[in-house]
Order: sequence, then C-alpha cells, then structure tokens
Amino acid sequence: MFDEAKMQRLAMIRYMNTMAIEQSSKPEPLYMTGLLLFHDAVELFVSLVSEHLNAGKTGQDLMAYWDAINQKLPSKDFAQKDSMARLNKARADWKHYGIRVSASQINDFRTNVADFFRENTPKVFGFSFEEISMAALVQSKEVRDRLLKAEQLHSKGDIKAALTETAIAFLNLLERFEWGIIDQSSFHLRDVSRRHFSPIERAAPRELARFAQEIEKELNGLHEQIKLLSLGVDYRNYMRFQQLTPYVARMMDGSYHTAGEGYGQSSQDYLFCYHFVIECALRLQEVIQFPDPEVQWSGNIQ
Repeated sequence: MFDEAKMQRLAMIRYMNTMAIEQSSKPEPLYMTGLLLFHDAVELFVSLVSEHLNAGKTGQDLMAYWDAINQKLPSKDFAQKDSMARLNKARADWKHYGIRVSASQINDFRTNVADFFRENTPKVFGFSFEEISMAALVQSKEVRDRLLKAEQLHSKGDIKAALTETAIAFLNLLERFEWGIIDQSSFHLRDVSRRHFSPIERAAPRELARFAQEIEKELNGLHEQIKLLSLGVDYRNYMRFQQLTPYVARMMDGSYHTAGEGYGQSSQDYLFCYHFVIECALRLQEVIQFPDPEVQWSGNIQ
C-alpha cells in the first residue's frame, strides 16, 4: 500500500536530490557537500523501497539492499548497483579520510544518481521520479494546491501561467505566515510580520505628503528585506524570483490581480521559482505551524 507518509518521504528524497544537484554544481571544495547529499538521497530511497516491498533489509550497509530488493522485485533488476557502489566508496573516502573527488567525478555521480532514480522509481512504485511532487512537503493546503497547479501548467508547456502560480503560491505563503503569527500569539515574531498603520504619512504636513509617501515606501521595503533575511530566506534568490515572476496582489474579494509578466520564459526559470517557494515554505515551517482557515478565498486571476 502506498500512503501519504510514503509520498512525503519520496518528496523529501526528491528535494534532497535537488539540493545535491545544486551543491554539486558549485566550485571545489563546496561541491563535496553535493556528494554527501546524493548518497543520503539514495540511502533514503533504498530504505523506503525495502520497506515498500517488505524486503526485510534495514541498517547502514547500502550495497546489501540490492540483493534483498531483487528478491522481492518482480523484474529482479534494481538498477545502478555498480555506480552506487562507487558513490558509496567516494562518500566513505571523503567522510572518513578527507579524500576528495574531482570535478569530472562529481559530474559523473550527478548523472549516475539521476539514472538511478529514473530507472528504479517506476519499477518499484509505478510512476516516474519526475512525477513525485515536492509540494507534498508544504503544510498549507492553499500554497500546496497552487504549486500543484503550477506543475500541471508546466507539464503542458504553459511557462508563463506556471510562473504566475508560483508567484501566487509565494504570496499565499507569506500571508499564511502572517496569520500563523496572529493565530498562535507568537509575540516574539511580531517584529517580522508586516508593518501596520504607520503614522508617518498621517503626521506629515500637507506640503511634505509626497516626501512622507517616499519615506513610507522605503521603510516598507527595508522592513520586507529584514523580515526575509531574519527568516533565513536567501535574498538574492528572492530578488531573482521577483524578476522572473509577475507582480501579484490579492484583492478585497479574495481574487488575484497580476501586473506585468516577469522575465521568466524557460523551464529552468520555472523550476528555479518552484524550488524557491518550496525552500521558503520549509524554512517558514521551521518557525511556525501554518493554519488553514475554514474560509478559503476563491483566488481567481483577473
């Protein structure tokens, strides 16, 4: 039986693999972190496969899983054993003896791990590795649903619409965070919530109204930057996300208004934005539990 808990574990495995790909693309010696993450993702996967097939194998001996899994797998061809043995040795050499792999080797491992997941996921679970949605890791149903919609649009080739959904998902995420602070009376987080009822514009003389508006705008921007940085959000990635996606605002009736299209055009642009929202969701979920109010706004795009 394949339940929600297993799907969340697969989603986490795919997320770790995504992080490993990113880390493995960095310069030496930073790419060695990618090697460890590749190994962890593979290790979590074979453990889940063993559990799913009732193979009875547990423990830390990675390579012993192949024989146990093949005894239960109808095709008896759980793939990439030799390449994963090389990955396992390289990980042990680095972790225990400080021996690095070369840049060409880390590139080979990136390809090997991609082949491992591509070949084995459908054999065991009946669907491709690419079909595993990392949105399963997101607590908020509204944010999760927006990301799932973005996935569907991307699969149909509608990149612009998919990018719009990621922008709405991110806006939802920040709104849910604000509501969570209020709902859970998290006073220690009040300083990172949005600014309300600033007296600057109201207190300024009429002849200084435009100047006060500019000051208020700058303060709001600075507050937003501090909030994101204090929550562990990569601000450079946030700025790139803002450039790739359209501006989105929620209207009083709960619908969404978009302005512009953003500069995003490619699948790579979409994947960056999608992964950015997932990463932000995971970071904010470390801080607070996300409520899902009973009243759900319609969220129609105008």
